[in-house]
Amino acid sequence: MKRLLALIAVILAVSACSKNEGKVIARVGSEKITESYLQEKFSEISPAAQEYLATKPGRRQFLDVIIHERLMLIAARSSRVASGGDYKGKVKEKEAEMKATLQAFKDFMLTRMWVDDMRSTELKVTDEEAREYYQKYPYTVTLAHILLPTSEEAEKVFKKLKAGADFDRTAKEYSLDKETVRLPPVMYGEFMPELEDMAFKMRTGETQGVVKTAMGYHILKKLAQDKAPEGPALERVRKIIEKKKFDAYLAKFQEKNKVEVIDENYK
Repeated sequence: MKRLLALIAVILAVSACSKNEGKVIARVGSEKITESYLQEKFSEISPAAQEYLATKPGRRQFLDVIIHERLMLIAARSSRVASGGDYKGKVKEKEAEMKATLQAFKDFMLTRMWVDDMRSTELKVTDEEAREYYQKYPYTVTLAHILLPTSEEAEKVFKKLKAGADFDRTAKEYSLDKETVRLPPVMYGEFMPELEDMAFKMRTGETQGVVKTAMGYHILKKLAQDKAPEGPALERVRKIIEKKKFDAYLAKFQEKNKVEVIDENYK
């Protein structure tokens, strides 16, 4: 089996050397096996097999495999299975799957290329904009947070913290987000808008809450505040400003395209 796999790898190297990709290598009945088809099949084989396939016996063995496959296919096409409902049903399923996959790819590619195009126009961030933003918001803050599902539970936990309970231990016991109690440092504009002003105005070591977001009810503890080095920070600032411009663009676009959540479970 390893030799067979090896077979299918060097034919690409050998075939690729030929300039005539449409050259007919063999015939099976009325069908042709072309060099370009062999190259295509060869590309599916492990590179480890290429040394053997570079030899004449290797090429011949590989061609024998392709001829055998083609004979099987021709026989299958003329069999009763080809006109059977089971086969046709499976083909229809695959066609529907491939159609959905193609549509997903088209949607993804169109969206990505549209955003790339927007970056050179509506979303473009100038050096002056980046510097002005950095001068206004030069700091990063490091936070720990506790996330709870209801305001009642959040108030209960907040009282425990005010009474002296350890923040990390309390978070591990009660928070819905036990794995990320301590958050990475964020600049202004990188954090949740509902929590951002509070996070940057808090004193280091201070705990505050309870604030509601779409995720639930938050309690924050400020661990540190540091001035970000200007060079790396300007790159982050560009992304922040770009996102703000993008969000504003979409918000304006949404005014003309009504969004309505129908299912009560998602409101």
